[in-house]
Formats: sequence, structure tokens, C-alpha cells
Amino acid sequence: VDSTAFATMSPQDKSFGEFSELNSNYGASSRPARMGLLKALESGKMRNPLSMQQSATLWSARSSVGESVVGRRRGAVPVARPHSASGGGGGAHQGRHPASPQTSSDRGPAMLMPQRIELPGFLNTPARRPDGEPIRTEDKTQAMRKIQDLELLVFACRRAGKLREEGRAHFSLAVLRDNLGQYQKAIDCYNEFLRICKECSDSQGCALAFHSIAVNYQLLGGGLSQRDAARDSGKDGGDKPAPEVVIKPDFLRKAIHYHNRHRENSDAVGKFVAHLNMGLAYALLGERESATVNHQYALRYALQLHSLEGQSLAIGSLSFSAGMYENDPEKMRALIERYVELCGALKQSRNQVSALKRLGIIASESGNTEESINYFQQAIDRARAQGDREAEKDCSVRLGIAAGQARMADHLSSVLEQSVLRGGGAG
Repeated sequence: VDSTAFATMSPQDKSFGEFSELNSNYGASSRPARMGLLKALESGKMRNPLSMQQSATLWSARSSVGESVVGRRRGAVPVARPHSASGGGGGAHQGRHPASPQTSSDRGPAMLMPQRIELPGFLNTPARRPDGEPIRTEDKTQAMRKIQDLELLVFACRRAGKLREEGRAHFSLAVLRDNLGQYQKAIDCYNEFLRICKECSDSQGCALAFHSIAVNYQLLGGGLSQRDAARDSGKDGGDKPAPEVVIKPDFLRKAIHYHNRHRENSDAVGKFVAHLNMGLAYALLGERESATVNHQYALRYALQLHSLEGQSLAIGSLSFSAGMYENDPEKMRALIERYVELCGALKQSRNQVSALKRLGIIASESGNTEESINYFQQAIDRARAQGDREAEKDCSVRLGIAAGQARMADHLSSVLEQSVLRGGGAG
């Protein structure tokens, strides 16, 4: 083929399927092909695969191509954590994970906190901070500067008619507002993101928007105060009462509505996250049956996805939140024992300590002092191994109480036996 024919051919003369723009080194040039690749990488037309974020998640644990995550994490999502669906900014790439920003390989997910879905790092959205954690002054200042820049970007994209870029900017603004604890302002940004996703007919972006709005309403309705109560309960050996959980039913009802919308627009993993969060919201409202049913649905989806971490989240929520099993010690014990096994497999020592302590309390309330002593001792050993002095102190106090009850029972039985013997001798 004569290369000069390509060079002199006008765009009108090109046949269908040929490039309208060709670099000078394309036809019969001695320059190697990698030079064109380097120029494409430098100009940003292509992403360097060596710098892409790599996923360690097993393929069997991932969702479909349409919707892929738990977060997860707060985007730390362990290998076993399920991945869920979303889009970004009107057709942004999918790839998200529930959960839970507070997670690490040793700590596990924060108990009784709504799980979030995170976008992958290559979309360049801001990193999400754990909900409710105090923010340093320098981080707050940096976040405010980014917010100002993004607000200008939103205005520029709107004037240029770039809907997808505007949507991604709104989502980034919402994440920064979440990091600052400004959940109501973040909801406004998520609503703008939702509006753009609807204009672009982006169902995955709509699912992400519904989920994000629902989680924020859940936090405003009492999710954060419940986390604080669960964290502070049992301090100082259980002598200090847990702080009161402030419940705002209107916000929680809105959260349930948007969780349902998220569930309707998601795949199996998105449904898992929606049911899990709805169960926690119903538990805050005191609707135990609805909470238990939603957590059971979440467990069903986790089993379908073969996700150990999904099972630990669902079973942990069934075990520690208000539900139908609170008055059934045998079922509750079976759930928590399974949860202890999952925590051991996932190396979540902190959650394992809490579960063992709960088993000790259940055994103590049932009158099985020997079992309660055994559970409390296991909890003490694990807490000491990870350096959690507060949990070790709490379990030590409970162990002392259980041991005292056991000795008191033996003492009372010996006193009763002696009194019977004396009465028989006197007769």
C-alpha cells in the first residue's frame, strides 16, 4: 500500500472505518509504535494500566459487569467483602464496595453502622472518612478549599454543558460534606447528582445516589448516636450507663424509602447492602420484626455471593441490633457462635471480643456460670493479645461477677445442706 496515498487523502475521501486523524508516524514511519503509545499516555487519552488500582477480590465474589463494589470499608474492602453497584456522575465507571470505612484487617466493620458503597480510586473522587470521626483542623481547611474548587468546577461544567463531569463534581462535593459531618448539605449535593443521573438515563448512578442519600438520612436519624452508644456502653466495667440514643423517626423513614429505591435499582450485592441498612434503620425505630426480616434477606444474599464478610455483617447485625431473637437465648447463642467463627476466619479480633463478651452475658443470664466464666476468659485473652485494655478491663469485671455468683451458689447450697443436717440431728 502506498503510504503517500494515506497522507494526501482528505477526510472526505476516507472510507468508512478509517481514522479521521492520523499521527505523522502512523503510515510507513520508521518510528516505533511505542512512541505513539507514550504520547497517548502523556496526553491523557489512555490510562496507564500499570498505575491502575488492582483488585484482590475473587471473581466469584464480584458482582456483574453492570454493577461492581463494600466498601468497603473507608474504602478498605477486604477480599471477602462483596462488591456492589454504582455509577458515577452520569455514566461514571462502576466498581464499588460497601462499606465501611472503619474497617481494617484486625478491626472488622463498625457494628451497627450503615454500610456505604465506595467508588474505585481511579475515578478520582475524594477519599471518604469514617462517619462521625472528628476531623483535624488542617484536614478541615484542606476540605474547604477543595469544596471551593469543586463549586467553581460545577459552574464551569454547567456552562459548558458537560453533564457527566458536573455530576461527578456534585458527588465529590457530597463526599467532602460527609467528611465534614455536614450530612444535610451532602444530601443536597447527592440530589443534584441524582438529577443529572436521571437526565443521562444512568440507572447505576441513580442507585448510587439513592444509597448515599439513604445512608445520610439514617445517620441523621440516629445512626451516629447508636454507634456512640454501642462504643461507650460497658466502659468502666459496665458501671457507666450508655448514652441515650437520639432517634428521629422522620429521617429514618426517609432513609428506608431511599434504601428501597436503591434495592429496586441494584444487583444482588446492592440488595444486600440495602437490606442490611434497612434492618438497622428498622431496629432504631423499634420495629423488631421488620429489622430481623431485612437482616435475614441480607444474609441470604451474602450466602448467594459466597461472601464471608457479608455473612459476618448480616449475622452480626442479627446478633447485636434489636430484633426478634432477643428473647430466644438459644437462637441468639447459635447466631453469635457462628459470628465468632466468621470473625476468626476474617481476623476481626475486636468484633470477636465483643461477641465472646455477649455470649458470656447470655450464659450468665441463663444461669450457666461456668460457661459464662469460660467465655469471659476467652474474651480477656483476645483483648489482651490485641492490646485493648478497655475491653480487657470490662471483661475482667464481668468475669469477677460471674465467679462470685458461682461461689455464692456453692456457698448457699452448703449452708442449706448444713441446716438440713442440723435440723435432722435435732429431730
